Formats: sequence, structure tokens, C-alpha cells
Amino acid sequence: MRSLLAALCLFVAGTALAAERPTFDPKLGAQLSLERELVDASDRKLTLGETLGGRPALVIFGYDKCPNLCGVTQQAVASDLKKTSLRPADYRALFISIDPEETSADAAEAQAEIASAAGPTGLSAWRFLTSSDGAGAALANEAGITFDRRKGIDQFVHPIAVIALTPSGRISQVLPALTFTPRDLQLALVEASANKLGSIADHVFLFCAGFDSSKGQYTPVVWAALKVASLATVLGLGATVLWQMRGRAR
Repeated sequence: MRSLLAALCLFVAGTALAAERPTFDPKLGAQLSLERELVDASDRKLTLGETLGGRPALVIFGYDKCPNLCGVTQQAVASDLKKTSLRPADYRALFISIDPEETSADAAEAQAEIASAAGPTGLSAWRFLTSSDGAGAALANEAGITFDRRKGIDQFVHPIAVIALTPSGRISQVLPALTFTPRDLQLALVEASANKLGSIADHVFLFCAGFDSSKGQYTPVVWAALKVASLATVLGLGATVLWQMRGRAR
């Protein structure tokens, strides 16, 4: 089901791109403005820096009333984060609205929608954020995401992905929507935290792995290289044996 939704996401994004030309070009290392002020579901005003609170974060840009993939992505991230071994107190999961007309009441309603998927403990890591002055949209632009509003149907055309932020607000990784696994989310947060989070196994895996941007997943590149080397060794030995057998036959 998630694969089908991911395919739909790509199809919709492609169609939307042709029609409205929103862009999706996040740059690793790009800095988001920590001083931009946002409003959470409790109607508290906090800057992005205060919201992060020195923690790494997974960020989704969208809007609370989105009838398409925003809610599906929120549910998937909330459910998968619950399956990781990380403590919710050690990271943040942010949904930042790009719609300046949305309010803290909209944020609270969207947050309630993922309560079951996240669980009571997991929900404590989430922050649903709005901004009447366009701060959310500005942060999306800083992250390399632009969008267009179709006034006729009162919807936004926008790309969607999960962006990992360092505690200082820099983009450390980008995971395409709905292609990630719980392991990918955990490793993205561990990597964003500069290896301050996670288990020894996580750190070893990151050391021996790479992020495959074509798949949006962490893959064990060293292990893959060892498999290729092993195969080459076997083929080499086979060729040697075959050559020796031919020599004896002569």
C-alpha cells in the first residue's frame, strides 16, 4: 500500500510540476533560520530554534487541511518512529504549515489525528506549527521547496518529503515521502544528531552504510562492495581451475 501511495505521490507531483511548477531542490547543509517565529498547537509562539531545543528533528512541510498526502505521510512517520529504539524526548518531529491562513486550532486538530499512530509517548515529540506571517512558507523556501496555491479548489500544489535537521537547523538528509522505513528514520536522526543518539549498532551501520538518494534509504555500501569482491574472487578462482584443467587435458 505504501509503495502504491509513493507511486501516486510521484505521479501527482509530476502532474503538478507540469501544471504549476512547484520546485523541490533541498540542499544538504542548507541552514534554516532559527529565529523565525512559529505558533504551536497550544497557541504558544516559539522560534524554530526554541522548538528544536537542541535536538535533531524530522520536518515535514505541508498544510493541516491537505486532502492528499500530508496526512498519510504524518501517519507513516508517526507509526514508524514508534517502532524505533530512540526516546521521543531526544528528538523532534515537526509538521510546519505553509498556509498562513491556518491557525493553532487547525494544528491541534491535525495533531490529534496522529495520536493513535504515535502513541502517548511518541506524540510528545511532535510539534504542529503555523504562522500567520508566512514564516512556515519562508522556511520551506529555505529548504528548497516552493509551492503554488490553486485558489479555485483552495488547495496547495507542493512536493512532500521528510527532512532531517541537525540541532542547529541544518539539513542533514532528505527522505522521499512514503519510501522510508523505521530504520531509515532512526538512522537519519542519529546522523543528524552527530552520532549523539542511537546504539552502537546504529553507529556501526552508519559507518558502513551510505544514503542511496535514488531509493531514499540507507544502504550498506561496504557490505555490497564485499559481496562484489567475493563474487569476483569466486569467478577468478573458477577461471583459474578451468584453465588448469584445460592445461592437464592437453
